Amino acid sequence: MRVSNSRFCKDHKRSADAMSYQAEKSDDPEAKETFDQIFADDAAMADLCFRNPDTWPHRTGSKLGGGATNSEAVCRRLVLFAYVVRITKVPVADKVQPGSKQEHRKMDNSMKAAEKDAPKPWLTHPDGKWSPRPHVPHDCPVEYGGVESYDFCLEINGELESPRSKEEQVTVAPLHPSSMSSDLVITIRGFKQVSKWKGIKTWEDLESMHTELEMERPHLDVNPPPFICQQEFYHVPPALWSYYAKETCVAIEPWLCDVLHKGEGSQSLKRFLEEITPDSWSSPAHDVLALPVASHILEFLAAPVDMVRTFVLGSKSIAEHSWQIRTAKWEAMFRDRWPAFFQCLRYEGRAQAVLDWELTYQQMVEGKKEEVLEVFDREKKIGFSMSCMIAKVSWESKTQSYMASYVSASHVLPERISYDESDRLRFCPASAAVQLQPELAPPTALEIYPYRVLQGLEGLRVGASVELQWKMQMGSPFGWWYGVVEQMERNCGEEGTAAVTITFRHFPANSRWYRLRVVVGDGVMRRCAIGGYHGGIRAVTPEEDKQWKLFFPKETIMF
Repeated sequence: MRVSNSRFCKDHKRSADAMSYQAEKSDDPEAKETFDQIFADDAAMADLCFRNPDTWPHRTGSKLGGGATNSEAVCRRLVLFAYVVRITKVPVADKVQPGSKQEHRKMDNSMKAAEKDAPKPWLTHPDGKWSPRPHVPHDCPVEYGGVESYDFCLEINGELESPRSKEEQVTVAPLHPSSMSSDLVITIRGFKQVSKWKGIKTWEDLESMHTELEMERPHLDVNPPPFICQQEFYHVPPALWSYYAKETCVAIEPWLCDVLHKGEGSQSLKRFLEEITPDSWSSPAHDVLALPVASHILEFLAAPVDMVRTFVLGSKSIAEHSWQIRTAKWEAMFRDRWPAFFQCLRYEGRAQAVLDWELTYQQMVEGKKEEVLEVFDREKKIGFSMSCMIAKVSWESKTQSYMASYVSASHVLPERISYDESDRLRFCPASAAVQLQPELAPPTALEIYPYRVLQGLEGLRVGASVELQWKMQMGSPFGWWYGVVEQMERNCGEEGTAAVTITFRHFPANSRWYRLRVVVGDGVMRRCAIGGYHGGIRAVTPEEDKQWKLFFPKETIMF
């Protein structure tokens, strides 16, 4: 069987297309023009060899079919060889065989020549400060586009290289990076009035220093400290405490530097710097705790065992010098675990001394901490629906639950409240605590704040949600009962009083408990038409109203 001429021409054309592509990529400008002539000559030669296989000197084996040889492959190699020779314009005699000694010798010579001609900047600049930029002669004029920008760059460089910027330094860092605290660690170096100073200051200290400086030198133009306002401070989410603390410190640094320059020699500034730096701030323990990575690690401590292992068992020096950080972390853990108890202990009118939160946490776990709190939905009985009653509450670690002993004129068994129902507990509302004044340690049970009557009509209006002080027995404390104002008549009988009609919508409309008219505002206890006694009334906030709605019964109460 003889190979067809058409098949060979197709294969030859594919080889030619590949060579044409290589010719187009070649850097030789004559490659494309030469390729057409090469292809024509080689095609004629290949066709001649194909038609007369017996005349081809390089026969490679057996015939294919009727006397044909595999001259097709030979022709392809011939075309490729001719293309390489003519494109590169290298004579056949000068071609180097691959892998020969001559080829290796030429490669070695070319590599040595390249290494000899290559620049060696590391010899010219042995300190390593070199870059592969082209060398420009000194007598070559260079234009930078604008003279003003060039002068501006020189001014900036001169300012950065000034000795004052290298010597004077003010550093401000939060004492508790993981919490929104007003305590700051301030470091001052290189100023005339103080060469080196380090201490702890609060926002109040900076504000007092600024106020005294304005009074001492009224002509000075000094801005107030760049703090966030008091309202924003208490509304910052815990997740953003670390961010706001660091941003505040960054803003304080240039402000304090400006104050040190303008208030140089003033008495207010001297009083501000009177505090001597404690030895603990120069200890290795403080350096470790001040590291940024340490602050991020401390943010993940959420269990007492983590606190003990990190601050107590880890290092003696850290245990001695980390009491402020430990106090903040114990306080945060107490707040997250027992929010109602935390509000009770943080009530500003109850205790002036600083609490030891580590000891308080320990007492709470051991069940030695008992506080007067208010409990929603007492004993989950129908008669106490939509009410908040007074109880002495403690924590029981064995069962992970609260023990609530209700304050009542009659004997009542304590109720165990699971930790999952922590939202049933709350401390005395802020608006009521201003008048009722909850005590830290009342002398007798009858003197605790739930026995007092609330005065005033602040926030009352038709349609507003309110809490009414009401109790069934004379010897029992008042509880809070949720209702909605339906009608209101001010100055009913006496000035400062009002006749308020309240509806308790968790009862049916035909119930005797649905609607009640009371006279409130003067702080006097009165009898109720439905029985028992009532005290004062207060409007609830939107947040408190949402909490009340959590306990609203799904169906109206019938009894």
